Amino acid sequence: MTLERKPCGAQLLISEKIFLGMFVWTIVSVLISISAGIEVLLTLEVIGLLVARELTDSLLTRELRDRMDFFIYAGLFLFMVVVVRRIWLVLS
Repeated sequence: MTLERKPCGAQLLISEKIFLGMFVWTIVSVLISISAGIEVLLTLEVIGLLVARELTDSLLTRELRDRMDFFIYAGLFLFMVVVVRRIWLVLS
C-alpha cells in the first residue's frame, strides 16, 4: 500500500470529513466527561455517531453506511451494558 500525497487544495473525501468530525467530537466528549465518567463519554459518543449518520445518510455509499452502522450498534451495545450495570447497582 502506497501513500499518495494529495495536491495542495485537494478536497477531502466524505469518509475523511466524517472521520475528522467524529475525531473532533471525541476530543470534545472527552473534555466534557473527564469528571463525569465513562458513562457520559459513551453516551456522548453514541449521540455523535447517530447525528453524523443521520446528517450524512444521503451522501454515503452503502459500504460507508454499513460501516457506520457497525459502530453505532457496537456503541448501543456498550450503552446497554452500562444501563444494565446501573440497574444492577440500584437493585442490589
